[in-house]
Amino acid sequence: TVEDLLYFFPRAYRDRGQVKPIRKLTGGKSMETVQGKVIAHKHQYTRKGVLLKIVVSDGTGTVTLVCFNRNYLAQVLRRGTPLLLWGTFQRSAQGWETANFDFQVGEHQSTSFERIVPVYSLTEGLNPKRLRSIVLGALDQFLPLVEEVLPLTIREKYGFPAKKEAIRELHCPTTWEEDLNRRRSRAHLALIFEEFLLFALSLKMRRLRMDTVRVKPCPVRSALVERFLETLPFALTTAQRRVYEEIVGDLASGRVMNRLVQGDVGSGKTIVALLSALHVIDSGRQVAFMVPTEILAEQHYLRSRDLLSSLGVRVHLLKGGVNKEKKMLLEKIAQGEVDLVIGTHALIEEKVVFKDLGLVIVDEQHRFGVIQRARLKEKATIPHTLVMTATPIPRTLALTLYGDLDISIIDEKPAGRKPIETLCFSLQERFKAYQRLRKKVEEGRQGYVVCPAIEESEEEISNVKEILELLRSKWMAGFQVEMIHGRLPSREKEEIMRRFERGEIQVLVATSVIEVGIDVPNASVMVIENAERFGLAQLHQLRGRIGRGPRESLCILLASLNGEDVRQRMQVMVSTNDGFRIAEEDLRLRGPGEFYGVRQHGVPEFRLANPLEDWSILEKAHNEAEFILRKDPSLGNEYVTLRKAIEQRFGRYLFLGEIG
Repeated sequence: TVEDLLYFFPRAYRDRGQVKPIRKLTGGKSMETVQGKVIAHKHQYTRKGVLLKIVVSDGTGTVTLVCFNRNYLAQVLRRGTPLLLWGTFQRSAQGWETANFDFQVGEHQSTSFERIVPVYSLTEGLNPKRLRSIVLGALDQFLPLVEEVLPLTIREKYGFPAKKEAIRELHCPTTWEEDLNRRRSRAHLALIFEEFLLFALSLKMRRLRMDTVRVKPCPVRSALVERFLETLPFALTTAQRRVYEEIVGDLASGRVMNRLVQGDVGSGKTIVALLSALHVIDSGRQVAFMVPTEILAEQHYLRSRDLLSSLGVRVHLLKGGVNKEKKMLLEKIAQGEVDLVIGTHALIEEKVVFKDLGLVIVDEQHRFGVIQRARLKEKATIPHTLVMTATPIPRTLALTLYGDLDISIIDEKPAGRKPIETLCFSLQERFKAYQRLRKKVEEGRQGYVVCPAIEESEEEISNVKEILELLRSKWMAGFQVEMIHGRLPSREKEEIMRRFERGEIQVLVATSVIEVGIDVPNASVMVIENAERFGLAQLHQLRGRIGRGPRESLCILLASLNGEDVRQRMQVMVSTNDGFRIAEEDLRLRGPGEFYGVRQHGVPEFRLANPLEDWSILEKAHNEAEFILRKDPSLGNEYVTLRKAIEQRFGRYLFLGEIG
């Protein structure tokens, strides 16, 4: 749309500098601009053909343009042609020359010389000049139609320019400042603030709206939960009890629960989720438990069925695809003959209809997109929502993602779990890693070997199939070694996981498909091949698959230790088991842009704002949103423009029943 074009801002800016005499060129990596006339063409014969060189003079000196693969310029820049020339210049024995240049035919005074050049992201078939022409046309024709969104009081408070002025300034900057490339010019700040304010208001308005909705409260006590706790072979941790009590407070309040439970890997979030599910089931309603992978869905199903079947709870697994068995299950769900449904994105298919969905549990929240979560919530008039994540989320991102959720943290691991010892070896020391793996397996333990790829590729990285053969023929000969990855059929994956849980498989070679939720207490050793290929948060998730039993566990990172950044990341993993510290280090070492794939988190796609880089603006916008809603919760009077813009820009977050 034209609106998309107006908001398609440059990703960077280049300063061509003031026009200067050739004799005052400094050379180097900075761009410089000169003007002159073409005085000669030269042809140099090389092995690859004829190389065109064009000599330009301004009376103070000459510059030679080295035209690699640009012989057509002989027709464009004929002798006597006046031109403006900008690029990076180097001094040679013959004087100044450049191979990295652009030009504009005409003289400085008679051409529209743009000192600051906007640089746009281009798609195939669109060159910079064509895109620039389209953008300038859209600005001239449609910019006058853009409506102001921020009230004058806010613009004056923060010194922001008007919206039309800000948009034009980003496409056609009038003055050069370093803040342009840091996205900190006044125009940038105004538009970033506006996006964050609209989104913060949409979340807070949704929260206010949800707080006024009344649902039938669950009883504070649940006989089903009490019976379940009696069957558990372990006691809940203090943190698990505290978080469960917070959830019960929500369920019994008569208001709709929207709660995020954050807990490090192995902290026992699944048990808290099952307690919450039982509490809702005991009040006569159904529960949907949505997880990101089929392997995890199968694991949760098997575990939940084992724990709950004796209590008479009807647990079922819903998979993708079409068959007679699935059709029968869909009928049971619609008739209310299923209490707890566990599944992946299959749960959001249109054919899945619940009789009375009371609670939606979403595990590993960041792996689902916004619309996927919203669709699941559409399956009930107003269900309670419990979101669980093991990925520690920085406070600023939590503000953006979960501004309308209450947050609980399970900050304690079950008793008896020992810290995991982590070692790092170079790839050349691979034999040391597998000696230790074999020793553990000989002692009766089981282990994982994680590879970044399934099969051989052009990149020289370890793959599942190659490592499987090496383990079977050499390092783990005599033991049962199998592989598991995302491309295997569901039934085969399920069978392999069951055999591994029963102890029939000693070593499982896998991709990062095992990153979340796999729980086999006897698996106490892990080797991660090419560990440098994984982010810190992902390495921590993988490592969390071991250390779930009473015995000491060992994680070995095999890495190509080239580069200080790799050594630093491996050192963080070796030195701590604390997921929150690892997340902070990941943010520090990798920079905000890479820390979380913002899109995979389901963060709305902002046009200019970035929740990780612009956290200080984000906080100001949230504070301003709170002030505005305290003053005028309906956004009337001076805030009408904000309300209109919210409905256009973030309406789906308000009306889809979205959870942030």
